[in-house]
Amino acid sequence: MLTYTLKRLAVAIPTLLLLIVVSFLLMHAAPGGPFTAERELPPQVLANLNAKYGLDDPLWKQILTYVWNVVTGFDFGPSFIYKDRTVNEIIAQGFPVTLTYGLLSFAVAVVVGVSLGIAAAVRHNSALDYAAVGVSIGAQVLPNFVMAPILVLVFTLWLGWLPGGGWQGPEYWILPVVALSTSFMASIARITRSSMLEVLTQNHIRTARAKGLPEHRVILRHALKPALLPVISYLGPAFVGMITGSVVVDIYFSTGGIGKAFVDSALNRDYAVMMGVTILMGALTIFFNLVVDLAYAWIDPKIRY
Repeated sequence: MLTYTLKRLAVAIPTLLLLIVVSFLLMHAAPGGPFTAERELPPQVLANLNAKYGLDDPLWKQILTYVWNVVTGFDFGPSFIYKDRTVNEIIAQGFPVTLTYGLLSFAVAVVVGVSLGIAAAVRHNSALDYAAVGVSIGAQVLPNFVMAPILVLVFTLWLGWLPGGGWQGPEYWILPVVALSTSFMASIARITRSSMLEVLTQNHIRTARAKGLPEHRVILRHALKPALLPVISYLGPAFVGMITGSVVVDIYFSTGGIGKAFVDSALNRDYAVMMGVTILMGALTIFFNLVVDLAYAWIDPKIRY
């Protein structure tokens, strides 16, 4: 297992470095600049700003400096728009919010989705199965940018049960978490159901039942572990989808998360913030995919070879 982990790390680290370099090149190739506005600055002022932020250096030197600062000190540099704030400070303000409801959404999607899928498979062709499949299909066709305004309309404007924006307490977490986790929960439920149905027809399950083991022990001890393999392989893309989908949630619910900083930086051409958020999201994606690979190898030892 240690050898497999080191091999995966040997792939993840260069991937992260490549992400930083490619993000920097793409941002540098974008038309305009951080100091380009409707009213052009005097050439001397623009030259002084470029010199202050090192934008007048050769491209290779800018890349090396940026990569060195990110790798050694996790320093994304100063913001081009907010003169008194660094990119790290902007990220530190919004990232805890995004991480909170992102992890909560992920936990809700996994727990509810796996439970719903197992229940539907165990009660195959029953009313519970039909209801679970119906709920999954209905939830999967409602992405977060559709769910968010519906939830605000129903639970905030009509019923008045929950706040429709802000981030002051646990009651403010419910609507963002539901909006972000619903479609992923439906996908996990469908994958779990189909995988569990396939596992329940295998010979080792028949043998366990023939030995007289209780049904709950057959499900939890013998069927659940192999049935979770396809689910685990889906968790990596699901987590990426939740992180990228957090931008929509931040805008709809005004949570103050990192998604709003990303949108504002794009509108203001604050390339330093855009790159910082992009690299952070990419690093989380690479890390979580690494965790999923290790979990997959732990469940199925054949993957290690």
